[in-house]
Amino acid sequence: MSSFYIKPKIEFGENSLNVIREHNIKKCFIVTDKSIVDLKLINKVLNVLASEVKVEIFSKVTPNPTIEIIEEGMKEMISFDPDYVIAIGGGSPIDACKGMLYFEKKIAEEIGEPHPKRYFIAIPTTSGTGSEVTSYSVISAGKRKIALANDEMLPNLAILNPSFMETLPPHIIADTGMDVLTHAMESFVSKERSVFTNPIALESMKLINENLLEHYKNPKEIKYRENVQNASCMAGIAFNNSSLGINHSIAHIVGAIFKLSHGRANAIVMPYIIDENTNADKYYSLIAQELKIKSSLQLSGKEALIEHIKNMKKTMQIPTSLKDVGIKLEVFKNEIPTMISEIKKDICTSGNPNKFDDEKLIRILLRIYFGD
Repeated sequence: MSSFYIKPKIEFGENSLNVIREHNIKKCFIVTDKSIVDLKLINKVLNVLASEVKVEIFSKVTPNPTIEIIEEGMKEMISFDPDYVIAIGGGSPIDACKGMLYFEKKIAEEIGEPHPKRYFIAIPTTSGTGSEVTSYSVISAGKRKIALANDEMLPNLAILNPSFMETLPPHIIADTGMDVLTHAMESFVSKERSVFTNPIALESMKLINENLLEHYKNPKEIKYRENVQNASCMAGIAFNNSSLGINHSIAHIVGAIFKLSHGRANAIVMPYIIDENTNADKYYSLIAQELKIKSSLQLSGKEALIEHIKNMKKTMQIPTSLKDVGIKLEVFKNEIPTMISEIKKDICTSGNPNKFDDEKLIRILLRIYFGD
């Protein structure tokens, strides 16, 4: 038996923040990061909260949020005891907020106390993770990235407002946009793909293909921002109902060990995983066909797709290999046993169309390091 789950409610467009006025909020706990506060982006939300609402802001979230940060935020949230929790930011603040709510519930269950119901609103300020519509949260613990999955972490409401993305620097647009493409593509070729997820994933890829480079070149143009933002959300819906794959498993551990942004790690890894996933060749060819990708050479659909992705990365100045980001070979080789162990344990690996043994994983990792 298969299933398709739709949550949360999604409000999108220029005036979408106004929906907050419709909620009878008494106490609001906001989870975000320092940059959102410093750039005064948080004021966009504070300005639509009623004056009588009591607000507490937790802005200590860092990129790749740690267990320690989540624990600190959870304690502050429990002490404040809000009826509403709002996460504002990229994937890190939203994932951190999910972690706080998740562990609060787990602790309450363990000690036999009732679990407080808090209304959870997620407001993404980048277009990449799709975290506002997924039941996943990625948390850092030392060199590891732990991916949690629980439907309790799904927000009640997601607000997609393009005004938050107007000041994103080009490298963030590039990294997060390629993260969207990875989400949609892995969902489309996943072993858990379905007639419900496939069209959503495919439409997300079309939106990225038609709008990401334009958004990268013209970040002030609202139509490109909106389309990329919508693509991110759609990809999140798709993979939340199917699964991801080993592209993400590798990106999780590579990002954690070598301090690469998640989107950049995914973008570097992507062409090699497409090439290695031979069981999904027909799906990759279908993607190339649907995206109307043309090649000057006599390439198969899958080969043309790989070439197209490499060209997108080149346009957005994304490195082609881990060697290109300055990682030393000896350091990389020493981490291979850890990487293989973590890739095999990652929850994304099981959805990958091909299964790879340790020897094959070593060869794939070395390809990603050296490039083709």
